[in-house]
Amino acid sequence: MKLAPRFASLLGALLLSLPALAAVPTHSVWSQKPLALVDPGLGSFSPTSGNMATVWNEKTRNGHLHITAQANPNLQYEFNLVSIGVSDNDSLNGLWDIYRNGTLVCAGCHGKAYGLSQPVGNYFKLYVGDNNCYREAWHYSGYITNRLDF
Repeated sequence: MKLAPRFASLLGALLLSLPALAAVPTHSVWSQKPLALVDPGLGSFSPTSGNMATVWNEKTRNGHLHITAQANPNLQYEFNLVSIGVSDNDSLNGLWDIYRNGTLVCAGCHGKAYGLSQPVGNYFKLYVGDNNCYREAWHYSGYITNRLDF
């Protein structure tokens, strides 16, 4: 069976690009052991519970990071990476939304999660600025409890 020239060239380009796509390292890191939380309006906390899950493709804008934390019985937080600007094997830079007790308190704020290349048992950090950009106002850190890199 003879392929149409246009389809054959498209198929050829796709087949040639597959090895390049497969070579993009993917990372996934989880945490179930919170270390610290800073809310610029309320102070510093040792969270009573917290979870973090992230997955991203290195050097791309493809990925997600989500944190939930309980600072005390009356304070619940969520940190969501809504847009990746730059990523590598250790960090994710981008825009974050932060919620306190379900209310959006920091929308599209600049921040960076790093230490994500550390082995299980080490900690990672997240710093997020306020809407004035890059002033490190918010912080969350936790111990890495599981990871998968491929």
